[in-house]
Amino acid sequence: MSVSYWDTSCVIALYTPEEISNAVERLASAQKGPIHSSAILEFEMIFAIHAKESRREIPPGSSAKVLAKFTSDLDAGRFVLSPLGSDIKSCAQSVANAVHRSKETVLLRTLDGIHISTAIQLRCSEFITADTRMAVAAELSGLKVRLPKNAKRL
Repeated sequence: MSVSYWDTSCVIALYTPEEISNAVERLASAQKGPIHSSAILEFEMIFAIHAKESRREIPPGSSAKVLAKFTSDLDAGRFVLSPLGSDIKSCAQSVANAVHRSKETVLLRTLDGIHISTAIQLRCSEFITADTRMAVAAELSGLKVRLPKNAKRL
């Protein structure tokens, strides 16, 4: 079975307006089965949506409604979230080694490394992200990456 892994940069575009929202909606519509991600997605969505409201990227007072929609989709099975465990921790060490030993300078953040490690552990066929820095790290870690149209280089 072919499993696509989605990181937060793309999932949030399903719930809030972004330049990539149309491209991400098309990817989600074409996806067979649920969207796979890490359990950290729930936490990242909470903070990212509240930050968007604080920056006035979404209307004041709308974060609760956006989060309720995400939670509803989560409860309905639109997402499968993988828990953090010792397997992810072991894989994270390998990812950190691969990325930091590469000839390219990639400053991989902790949560990004957890996403990449989870995708590797799930043996995902593709890694979907709008974060081009994470895309480079994912490729260095052996993942096939798909960037939605209009993703900007960070």
